[in-house]
Amino acid sequence: MSPTRRPALPFLLLSSLLALPLTGTAADTGASDRWTKQLSVGGGVAPRYSGSKDYQAVPMLSFEATSPGGWFLGTGGVGWSTTVAGRASLRGYVSASNSRRDKDAFLEGSDHLRGMGRIRSRAMVGVAGSYVVGTAVLTAGLQYTPRDSDRGDNGLATGHAVLGVDVPLFALAGGKLSATGSAEYGNKGYMQTWYGVTAAQSASSGFRAFTPKAGFHSAGLGLTWRRELGARSDWFISVEGARLLGDAADSPIVQKANQFTAISGYNRRF
Repeated sequence: MSPTRRPALPFLLLSSLLALPLTGTAADTGASDRWTKQLSVGGGVAPRYSGSKDYQAVPMLSFEATSPGGWFLGTGGVGWSTTVAGRASLRGYVSASNSRRDKDAFLEGSDHLRGMGRIRSRAMVGVAGSYVVGTAVLTAGLQYTPRDSDRGDNGLATGHAVLGVDVPLFALAGGKLSATGSAEYGNKGYMQTWYGVTAAQSASSGFRAFTPKAGFHSAGLGLTWRRELGARSDWFISVEGARLLGDAADSPIVQKANQFTAISGYNRRF
């Protein structure tokens, strides 16, 4: 199962969660007695940052190699995964957190945030699990990023949780259509980092000062169409609409509470 989605940075959003065709069925949770490798390539469009009204084209490129013992290494991080009774999976990993610039930059910034300062990527630890119920797949994940004392309020320790569900619908145009749903929760540090405005940031950016509380900050619905191209490859198209909630939606840096993402890609398993 891929690491939990992190919505602030389009590239990581597309390179981790939207490689989701790898986790969509009960068969995907089966253990392997050999090395497996997986490559995903594609591209799409996503907001410049969580809450932006501007969109940009983003690439998707991810690779992961998994040993017979469950250890894995790839663009989504390094860690260990296991399956339980053929219907559940669990993974722990260390990866890189999101980043954001306060200027237009390739994949991670917007001029609208001028004066907000840079949020740098740093080490992040996470756990994620899935459970098959009938034909549906339930998912949950937790991520924790330690404090970066050199970055002040842009380097707070953050905690983030995501709940999700993937439900197959019906066959369509030679492939299969499924629906997805998600809800995301951030602790106070997470909300302050991505949606808050400190007094210093207010003075340099012109945004009003804002201190958000911990809580659910996003809920989304999506559709994914996937067509098998062989025993080890598939092509998919995925679209998602998400709504920022609570203090996230009320943040002065948020231009639009409704956020949309679309991507198409190719998966190959070796």
